[in-house]
Amino acid sequence: MGSTRTAWHVLLVALLNQRGSRRFEVRSEVPLSNEPLRADYLLLRRSAGPSEPAGTLKKLWDLLPRDTIVEFKSIGRPYRRRNLDRLCSYLHLYCADEPERIERRSDLCGVLLVPSRTRSLDADVAELGMEWGDLGGGYWRVEGGAFALLIVEIDAAAEAEDDDLLRLFGHGEARTVEARRWLSQQLGAEEIAMEIHELEGFDEVVRKLLATLPPERVLSAYAPEQRMAGLPPEQRMAGLPPEQRMAGLPPEQRVAGLPPEQVLLALPDEVLHALSDSYLDTLSAETRAAIRARIGR
Repeated sequence: MGSTRTAWHVLLVALLNQRGSRRFEVRSEVPLSNEPLRADYLLLRRSAGPSEPAGTLKKLWDLLPRDTIVEFKSIGRPYRRRNLDRLCSYLHLYCADEPERIERRSDLCGVLLVPSRTRSLDADVAELGMEWGDLGGGYWRVEGGAFALLIVEIDAAAEAEDDDLLRLFGHGEARTVEARRWLSQQLGAEEIAMEIHELEGFDEVVRKLLATLPPERVLSAYAPEQRMAGLPPEQRMAGLPPEQRMAGLPPEQRVAGLPPEQVLLALPDEVLHALSDSYLDTLSAETRAAIRARIGR
């Protein structure tokens, strides 16, 4: 587990191979994870002064100690079996590597953000011998481990706190212009757009934005052949205008089968105006030309 390998490490593996049990294979310097040991987020408390009201996850912040490791599971990449073990391992490793910051185990906490509780999460909590403690409003304290562990159900917390921006990260749909404006601004921010364009889940983010728009505004941005993409033959009714052919379909079906760049073209002009020039330069020449023609730059 240590980062420093000594001559004694080499000698010990030789001893185990030569004189250990023949029933075991001995391997040395073995990576224990297929993924890099990298937590999603680290929250560091700046001061012990009076708490300030937060704009999102309002109940969470007063529950946190000095340092907090946060893992987030999204709709597109949900909780998988033993993800909780991974979070617990991060807590132990951080505690071991930061003795000056973490004087007591109570100085460190883990937070798992999930859209909602799942059977695999419930099974892992039970298998680890932990117990659920309901803090209300979608917040749970899971007790029985070496460190404090909080689990937040995004769907429930967003409803309890009426947080429309937080709804974007769960199964719910945003209901306000503020949420649509915030999401479009983030997609247009150069430092964010450049980073997320090629990441898994980008098309999911764009579809989430489309879901906040009235159907007629989404349809108006489509070419006729795009409006029909993904529809079964029985819904491709001859003689009807495209708007009627798509009537009643949710946004995810209206954009089904379209690659991310074509989904971008379905966005209204007000959202496309928020995209930076640097981000537009990352798109294909055809998509870039189509967007620039619509927004005039």
